[in-house]
Amino acid sequence: MMTEDKKKKKKFLEKPQYPGGAKALREFVKSHLQYPQDAMEQRVEGVVTIAYQVNDDGFVENPTVVKGLCPSCNEEALRLVTMLRYDKARNRGVRLKVNCKLNINFHLAPAPAPTGGTISYTLQPSKKSEDKKKTPKSSGSGGYNYSISW
Repeated sequence: MMTEDKKKKKKFLEKPQYPGGAKALREFVKSHLQYPQDAMEQRVEGVVTIAYQVNDDGFVENPTVVKGLCPSCNEEALRLVTMLRYDKARNRGVRLKVNCKLNINFHLAPAPAPTGGTISYTLQPSKKSEDKKKTPKSSGSGGYNYSISW
């Protein structure tokens, strides 16, 4: 007598797989992601979740946004998902569609600190006593001078 856990489990239907696995899928998304300009200007960050189906020929069908971020990020995520191509599933004539979800991360690098620029200032003493003798009333008086160069 064989128990059920010792029985060999048989796979009757094969699911379409992304060539290279999950790591290759992440690399594809990372290399093809184009951050939308308006989202970059507004510093929008977050995750867009896309639900889609993969048919037995490996093509993506019916991509929909499950969790959105902003319209331009949602469109970019949909564009990426429609570019995906999976391996064909060989199921002896049985047609199969597999439901999938994919999280696409939109994260900006931290704003770089300004480099190469210098800020300097000099303090000059006021020359009010000399100005009073030479000119009746001057609108400008001595003070601080600032120079900022980048």
